Amino acid sequence: MTVAGVIADIYRQVGAPDWAATNRDALADLLRDLSWLPPGPVAIRLSPADRALLADVLDVVERETADTSRPVRVADPA
Repeated sequence: MTVAGVIADIYRQVGAPDWAATNRDALADLLRDLSWLPPGPVAIRLSPADRALLADVLDVVERETADTSRPVRVADPA
């Protein structure tokens, strides 16, 4: 899958607004916000290959949101 495709998949999983741009900076900004979701952990399911495409962004977001009301966690698909 392409980077834009993986970002689009993540956006579908979190119910992102239609106007969200499919680039790394927009992904990071969006995952740091998630104010439209109820408080609680936000699980994103990605294959290891798809996660690897965006590991730099996802690692930072997981770390930065760990102590927030909506911590982002990326896991393998169940």
